[in-house]
Amino acid sequence: MKIYSKENEVWLDYTNTMYPSSAAMYDSTECINGSYDQGFTYTNEYSNIYGYVFSGDVLLPNGMSATAGQYFSCWSWGCNELRYSGKVGIITRIGFRGQDMVGGPLEDSGRLVYIDGCSDSLLIYPPRQGDPSVSALFFPPHVEQSYHIHPSIRIGMVISGSGTACVKEDKINEKEIPLTPGTLFCIEERELHRFKTNQSNMVVIAFHPDGDWGPTDHNHTMLNRTYKA
Repeated sequence: MKIYSKENEVWLDYTNTMYPSSAAMYDSTECINGSYDQGFTYTNEYSNIYGYVFSGDVLLPNGMSATAGQYFSCWSWGCNELRYSGKVGIITRIGFRGQDMVGGPLEDSGRLVYIDGCSDSLLIYPPRQGDPSVSALFFPPHVEQSYHIHPSIRIGMVISGSGTACVKEDKINEKEIPLTPGTLFCIEERELHRFKTNQSNMVVIAFHPDGDWGPTDHNHTMLNRTYKA
């Protein structure tokens, strides 16, 4: 598992994976090495950007805006400017065109059951089966997940609460990584991991670059339950 760190210039660059992706955290109020963030960045060409606004607001390349507590999806056709005030987490999926949207705020718990007492809600759906998606993952207090893996990377950002990420370094040793609001991380392909919470709950925005669920031309809500007379 890799943790994003602007101070140490540890960027979440996974552009060499099956589903080229990257992520970074931007904060216009933060002073690093004696200088402040200038409040703008540029998007990758032919990419979809997903994000969550921790504070302030964001002006997206398509003219839409999002404010604190909201999440978004936006297609970027070129090196377009993204302006922000406050703090925002950005996830980029290169070579994919999503659908523009802004949503939020989040609910208090997920609409769907997840493993070991957790829940989740699908925030940004895959337009077609296999496309990327973004979910909100809710961990109640005193959760100790089972170890599990995913076939592709998972990028997450902690938006509230706190917990611990546990990663198996080998058959015996376990590495524990503290998670607090604003932590941006990436789980490697097939990395054996789990999450734990103590007295606090924890909410994580989770990006999946691919999936096996979503509408198809032969199975979607408009077509289903349509009967020719």
